[in-house]
Amino acid sequence: MSVDDHPMSFDERARTWDDDPGKVATAAEVAAAVLGQIDLSGRPRTLELGAGTGLLSRALRPHLGPTTLADSSPGMLEVARAVIAAQGLDGWRAIEVDVDRDVIPGGPFDLVVAQLAVHHMANPRAVLQQIHEVLAPGGQVAIADLDLDPQGDFHQAHGDFTGHHGFDREAVTGWLRDLGFVEVAISTATSITKPSHGQEQRFPLFLATGRRAS
Repeated sequence: MSVDDHPMSFDERARTWDDDPGKVATAAEVAAAVLGQIDLSGRPRTLELGAGTGLLSRALRPHLGPTTLADSSPGMLEVARAVIAAQGLDGWRAIEVDVDRDVIPGGPFDLVVAQLAVHHMANPRAVLQQIHEVLAPGGQVAIADLDLDPQGDFHQAHGDFTGHHGFDREAVTGWLRDLGFVEVAISTATSITKPSHGQEQRFPLFLATGRRAS
């Protein structure tokens, strides 16, 4: 998934998701941050988790090899498949995966990316473990998500939100290292400004990267 700014379901929002310039800009900014942190010169076999319509992967398209877009929303996947066909993205596919219930299929992958997706998942550490397992030796991970938002201001308009209100950077770094990732780094990818409690508020997004040991 991507930027949360409306209480409708992801299926309902899918058809107009790519029409929001803010979402497109955020994906481009995260993609630039990814390229600034890791080397994608080998055109890696890529998995995007919680991909939605695939905005992040498409922003990285010139640098990627065969790419799998994985999401739990049938509506998002329908749009993703239409874009893959319309843009002639050879070697790309979109598959339905709910990482809270399913094992990530396929692999090995050389790169796994996610943008504003992990905070929707019930057990983030278990998701990172699954990512480690589907990466090829030497494969890389790049996770962009919300900094810790203890008051839940980012999701203030979502009365039914049941995910995580961002993450502490030290905790994410610790999870990655404990799971066996090396070259772990965390930095600021970009920020999102949105209304919260009647005023505009800025929410930073971190980028956590690491490599599965060879």
